[in-house]
Amino acid sequence: MIQGLSQVGGQYVSSSPSKSFYQWKNTLFFEADSNQINHALDQAELAYATLKMLAPSDIAQLLECIIVELESHQPLILETYQAESHFPKGRADGEFARTIGQIRTFIKLLEKGQHLQAKIDDATEISPDLRKVLMPIGPIAVFGASNFPLAFSAAGGDTISALAAGCSVIIKGHPYHAATSELVATCMIQAVEKSKLHCGTISHLHGSSHHIGQYLIKHPKLKGVGFTGSFSGGKALYDLAQKRTVPIPVFAEMGSVNPVIILKEYLDTDKELAQKLADSVLLGSGQFCTNPGLIFIESKDDNHPLVRDLISRIIQSEVGPMVHENILKSYTDQITQLSKYSPQLKVYQSNVSCATCGVIKINDLIDVSSLTHEIFGPYTLLVLFDGVDEFLKMIPKLKGQLTMTILGNPSEVKKVSEISQAVNHLAGRILFNGVPTGVAVQSTMTHGGPFPATTDSRFTSVGTDAIYRWLRPITFQDCPDALLPDALKRMNPLKLTREVNGTWGIH
Repeated sequence: MIQGLSQVGGQYVSSSPSKSFYQWKNTLFFEADSNQINHALDQAELAYATLKMLAPSDIAQLLECIIVELESHQPLILETYQAESHFPKGRADGEFARTIGQIRTFIKLLEKGQHLQAKIDDATEISPDLRKVLMPIGPIAVFGASNFPLAFSAAGGDTISALAAGCSVIIKGHPYHAATSELVATCMIQAVEKSKLHCGTISHLHGSSHHIGQYLIKHPKLKGVGFTGSFSGGKALYDLAQKRTVPIPVFAEMGSVNPVIILKEYLDTDKELAQKLADSVLLGSGQFCTNPGLIFIESKDDNHPLVRDLISRIIQSEVGPMVHENILKSYTDQITQLSKYSPQLKVYQSNVSCATCGVIKINDLIDVSSLTHEIFGPYTLLVLFDGVDEFLKMIPKLKGQLTMTILGNPSEVKKVSEISQAVNHLAGRILFNGVPTGVAVQSTMTHGGPFPATTDSRFTSVGTDAIYRWLRPITFQDCPDALLPDALKRMNPLKLTREVNGTWGIH
């Protein structure tokens, strides 16, 4: 089933001259060339012309078929996933279940149809007949993530939300798990065929060269981008997209250090806190986008029991392998550089794994911005501060984050409130209990945040609201009923919940 070739128009395509970038068992994987990219975009444009006319129920049927195909190939997908990523079976099973689960959430969304936000104001003596609906923006490129070979890759939230919106999708598979990506894409392409939709609805391009992403972004037929990965990669794609003759949106999730702030009285009440924090730091070998990389502790004493306990748990824990040797090398290079940033920084490294913990006082950190940058892997920095006023001085030095966490006792509500109000402009999600790892696939979830966590803080990449990245509003004024999209027709053939003259209902 794995051929190492890109898939365009429902078929495997080979490049000439062929350039391989990867070998999986006995199969070589080949870079997509400009001809294949052009072909994929031509097909995606044709597919979009038909997809944008489909009823939500028709798209829901495609997503149902994708689930059937993925589940029928689950053993092979999981076997390949584990071998390529080095993640254990439990992680593989969990991520597969999450992938299927998030597809089901979009099916439920489509069944209701409310995401179209159909609104109607009938004509009056002083205003025309106005009918507004959201429509898909066009062909989308999705760049798979390195750390989630399933849930944020070929069949991940970017792809599924774009399909749910009615957009065609070109998947750029991540080279670190090219075989897994191809398997999943093949299932999706088979689902397109069985659903009798246009063969250009989904394409899958292989490659490790930056040329592929650059070529995609610059192409005039591409209308949007979904990306999960490094700051450098996401910002480069964003900058290219803004330099086009017609700029396009790039929704890039680029990482975060997810600060945790622990207030003084809370330190002495949660006896499981050290273990909870250590587990959160090390979850997925530190390769989750919400692992806490900065933990602020209201204490002047670097021998505080929590500090000692947390350091001990981190450096004594066994940590699984990184998803790819290149990620491990980048991590170890960054850890090696830590000592040069500040003589006041204490670094504790594990003898049994690559887990690392740093400790520094907040006044020694304020002017060392490099220490507040993300180190992708099993690392965190413990920052000691003395009182809320001292912490508040640090806030201007913090950049946009996916999450911020505040841990305080009920007796510290005034301090919690003060910190919350001071940091809420920095994060997409603020937690008041628990730890930041764990991102629920729900409509109320925000997995995004101010730059540089993402390129657009108004949107989320997780949860059903992710669909709004790929939709735009259009208003029809005094339009004949026969020319209206079904969502706006007077007899409401789709039986949608719509707002008519200010009242929501099925009318």
